[in-house]
Amino acid sequence: MSSARFPSAAGLARPLLPASEKLLQMGCGVVDVYQHGLWRALRIPIPVSRALGRLLHPIALPLVAAHLTLLAGAWWALRRLIPDSLAFSLFGHARLVAGLHGRLIDRILVAGVLAPAVFLLEYLWMGWDECSVRRLLIRPTASARSDLACFLAGLTPPMTLLSTAMSLGIVLVSGEWFRHAIVGATGLDLSVAAWPPVGQTAVLFVVYSLFDFFSHRLDHTRLFWPLHRFHHAADDFTVLTAARVHPAAFTAIVGTTLPGILVGASADALADLALVVMTIRLVIHSRIDSDFGWAGRWIIQSPRHHRLHHSLNRLPINLSLLPIWDRLFGAWRDAPARPLPIGAPTPYRQGAWIGPDIWRDYGEFWTGVWRLALGRRPSIPATVSVANELQS
Repeated sequence: MSSARFPSAAGLARPLLPASEKLLQMGCGVVDVYQHGLWRALRIPIPVSRALGRLLHPIALPLVAAHLTLLAGAWWALRRLIPDSLAFSLFGHARLVAGLHGRLIDRILVAGVLAPAVFLLEYLWMGWDECSVRRLLIRPTASARSDLACFLAGLTPPMTLLSTAMSLGIVLVSGEWFRHAIVGATGLDLSVAAWPPVGQTAVLFVVYSLFDFFSHRLDHTRLFWPLHRFHHAADDFTVLTAARVHPAAFTAIVGTTLPGILVGASADALADLALVVMTIRLVIHSRIDSDFGWAGRWIIQSPRHHRLHHSLNRLPINLSLLPIWDRLFGAWRDAPARPLPIGAPTPYRQGAWIGPDIWRDYGEFWTGVWRLALGRRPSIPATVSVANELQS
């Protein structure tokens, strides 16, 4: 007697996803037609009318409102219900953790404000079919699952501890301490702390982007490529690809510590710089298919130019957030008319379980260090040339 086999919950839900998307499209058809006629009557340009139509979509608008409501509730709870310091006993010793509000606010800004704002911008620009939210939550690929796992893990204290351990404490090195030591020894103080906040942030960004160029250039050398390759392993962009970085951030000492040694600034300006840099990184890893015109060629790197950087090679091109540094040091390449495939030549497991890939790349890095200590060059896999495609 044969027993009946019942489908799993995932098996039942899988065919419902495309069906639900079709129902949403059919149900909103009348609204789209009405909005199209309204925008034409008001003489609103087509790109703006498309963005407005997507924002006023009967599904999108309530979601945006619900998110803002939850964000306001989280902010209220943080201020009213959670203490700023926490005292507890560990192994018979009293411990005090202070500044909880500041630590939680940093995570709320990234997870609750910056990332959702870029998600919304991408959706308004590209539409539902091409947005990262659809790639991450509705029809996720294995690469998108890795992006999401890295983003969520990066918000947790254990990942901070893992990064500290894997980088041998380099991420804790303070540029401010070195700067004060240099000022005490030489009397030379290049501080902009007395400048207006906007001026401080602008100077810091220019200096940071220069050192970040060299940090990124190091990432593409034979020695450090196995660690940076983890970021390049994404075979498709989502906004959260920006968070797909290996915990062993050895080259971070160049990109984050050296600017602090060179230029002194207020804590508020440093916090503003972190927000600016994170926002740009989220945007350039988005699915927005644009080169931003002259601004993307001279002021801020565009998603299309950064996608060229992620193409199937380890060529050190388009490294900086400011294109001017790439142009000065001969690393600038203009984006081709058609998008190139992205990824890394080395195969990756992908998926939410990122541990094996992180550990494999970490082992390859130390193997390269050992070979270098023995007087041999670190070995890397053969790369894929895109020279012909860059000329097309």
